[in-house]
Amino acid sequence: MDTRDQFPSGVTKVKIEELVRKEILGLPLYEAGSILPRKLDEKVTRLDLNENFAVAGDIVGKLLLEVCQDVDVRLYPPLYGAMAVKAISEFFGFSESEIFVGNGVDGVLDSLMKVFVKKESKVLVVEPTFPLYAYFTQLYGGKKVTVLLRPNFELDVDGMLEKCDEQISLFIICSPNNPTGNQFKKEDLEKILREFKGVVVVDEAYVDFAKYTVIDWTRKFENLVVLRSFSKSFGLAGIRAGFLVSNKSIAEYVKRVTNPFEINIVTQRLIALALQNWNYFQQRIKYIIKEREWLRDALAKTDGVTPYPSDANFILFKITKDNLSSSTVKEKLESRDVLVKDRSNLPLLENCIRVTVGTRSMNETFVSALKDALEEQ
Repeated sequence: MDTRDQFPSGVTKVKIEELVRKEILGLPLYEAGSILPRKLDEKVTRLDLNENFAVAGDIVGKLLLEVCQDVDVRLYPPLYGAMAVKAISEFFGFSESEIFVGNGVDGVLDSLMKVFVKKESKVLVVEPTFPLYAYFTQLYGGKKVTVLLRPNFELDVDGMLEKCDEQISLFIICSPNNPTGNQFKKEDLEKILREFKGVVVVDEAYVDFAKYTVIDWTRKFENLVVLRSFSKSFGLAGIRAGFLVSNKSIAEYVKRVTNPFEINIVTQRLIALALQNWNYFQQRIKYIIKEREWLRDALAKTDGVTPYPSDANFILFKITKDNLSSSTVKEKLESRDVLVKDRSNLPLLENCIRVTVGTRSMNETFVSALKDALEEQ
């Protein structure tokens, strides 16, 4: 029964929309991938969110059990993720004052935006890319300035620098880029860092599957912020852990706008334990890279699709069969319990699908289902 009109006379009705920030009114909910029960159905081959299934669930479970036996959850966690910060500092060789830990790369990005984005500021975003850059820009009242990649998905550096003015406070680049999969040229990134006078954010969530990292460049470029994730290489997407490395000043400002208790004690201890077991995760990364090449080769041999090169744990491919759209292929795959991400709504990616590189069994299941979907009338 609708009781909204049954308030006693004289009770004031609040018009919530009039109290909400105008930036929020038009902000859509973020949708990452397919909606599934929290317990993954074994029948479903889930290749839509770039999760790392090469990392064995029982191995991660053992690490988590060890953590739970080791920590006292009655206690508040160390402030600002200090336990995790210390472990990251020792592993990567940076000062603790140059590191900030957040709830995933998206959480770190959220805090960065709080520091640098205000109503009159602009954020330069290279498209097509990770949609949360635009989401957070809108959330904090900034204006997104878009520069498209070249048709080969490389950076249009001169075109980007031409768009830069004093109002652009952040320049965000995802490398390797999601969803195109390619890592950008070192010389292009270096030119941007030397010529752009604002803060350059390089999102390296997928960098462990690529050729190089620019994390050490934070020592020579004071305007560089590098983002890293524990979701992809370590297979720890569920604990939501990411971090940034930058000069001390930027890291300090980011801490100021963040809840000091944001990173729980289990996550902090698990980050430290995962880094101690780097050799295992490194072997799984090598496995994913090997499987990536197998999968790309299989796609290249499949009529009706064209795969693009990848430096990440996923592959972007284009549906080239006449009168068949990527959305239709996605639906056909879904009917076969295989989940992928349709990226055709992004610029330059007409009829394109992104697929996560899984285990050999998962990859074979996907390729078989894809061939069936392409052949189905």
